[in-house]
Amino acid sequence: MRKSASQDCTEMRQTVVLKDSEIEGDIILPGNLCLFGKISGNVTAKGKVEVKSGAVVTGNISCRELEIEGLVGGNVETCFLIIGENAVLEGDVQAGKLLVRAVKYDIKRLRLVRK
Repeated sequence: MRKSASQDCTEMRQTVVLKDSEIEGDIILPGNLCLFGKISGNVTAKGKVEVKSGAVVTGNISCRELEIEGLVGGNVETCFLIIGENAVLEGDVQAGKLLVRAVKYDIKRLRLVRK
């Protein structure tokens, strides 16, 4: 069976910011974000945000699911947070679930809430 191309397709809702790209300003997305580059501003997404190794977000992130392998310098609000092995997270965290893959980490303020 063939899928129709509609706005509701999750494949159509993936935004990718490449390694050499830099965005200045807030970004609001209806779906997912896969970040290899840099964003200076707040990120709001209805889906999953992946901050890949070498990627940087200087601002707050609000999303359904967040996976950090790079650097996030801001507060985080998410239902599910995954902190990768080499991730750096500088800010307050509010999450429903937390998975830490790092051997060493420093979380200043963590609030787990039922989401």
